[in-house]
Amino acid sequence: MTYSCTDFSDDVMRCLADSGAIAAADIPENDLGAAADLAMAAIVTMHRASLSSNFVRELLDEVETLGTVAEEHGTGALAFLFYLQAAILNDAFVEARNHDDAGLLALIRRLPSGVTWMKHIRVVESS
Repeated sequence: MTYSCTDFSDDVMRCLADSGAIAAADIPENDLGAAADLAMAAIVTMHRASLSSNFVRELLDEVETLGTVAEEHGTGALAFLFYLQAAILNDAFVEARNHDDAGLLALIRRLPSGVTWMKHIRVVESS
């Protein structure tokens, strides 16, 4: 019994649909190129979700509680961290003020993947 490219494509698309990464109704009929584009976009999105989850895990491993982050850096720091998580998920960035957010930036840099997380932060000089 042979396993064709079409069988492979059907299996991959079914797996992506079953996992919720794509809608079954969005799977193109008889267009492997469009199906491949859809599958790759879903895989990239799942990877970003994994990165976002890793950021939260690393943060929680580093700090005792989110309350201690608020106590040390202010309640705005919690909002910043959640915006950063969203930026990681959406492959975007958040802005931080070099002077005002220095302690929080140091915390993020200390995380095991701090270099990766910092790619989603645009540091601007305070005026």
